[in-house]
Amino acid sequence: SFYKPKTFILGFSKGGTVLNQLVTELGHLEANKSPVNAASIEEWAMSSIQEEPQIIPRTKESLLNSINEIHYVDVGLNTAGAYVTDSNVIQRISKRLMEQTSGSGIRFVLHGTPRQWSDSWRVWIRNEKDKLVHLLESESQKNGGKLQVCERFYFADKPPDMQMHFEIIESMDVS
Repeated sequence: SFYKPKTFILGFSKGGTVLNQLVTELGHLEANKSPVNAASIEEWAMSSIQEEPQIIPRTKESLLNSINEIHYVDVGLNTAGAYVTDSNVIQRISKRLMEQTSGSGIRFVLHGTPRQWSDSWRVWIRNEKDKLVHLLESESQKNGGKLQVCERFYFADKPPDMQMHFEIIESMDVS
């Protein structure tokens, strides 16, 4: 059996835009195709062996294929774009996961505070988050749970402030 590294990606605050790009790239990555002839089988086996001891994937494809968890940590912007809301991207990820013969899937965890999710001046953040959750839940039902989503709300009993935006890092539950 071949060792497949597990990559956990975290994006904090405006770093959510980086996650959005990675998720979009993941949505456009083709599913792994099975080798068709002896030469390609040998080439595939050699590339797998060469990459096995690597801690950091060597290619964009191997990085994207190694992602098991994506954590959005209190992401938000002063304009739209804090979360991926393109249904096509999420559907393509779901389809790709269904086509894979191995692998445990991808878990999205959205961590938030009142600072981002309850800001009356930036309601689009909550709306985008809710749309992403809806898209992920919908696809999860279609693909047998290979695409999972979890929301975690911190400091719910406190009024929104900038301090909680940073304290989430200490309080974050990644289990």
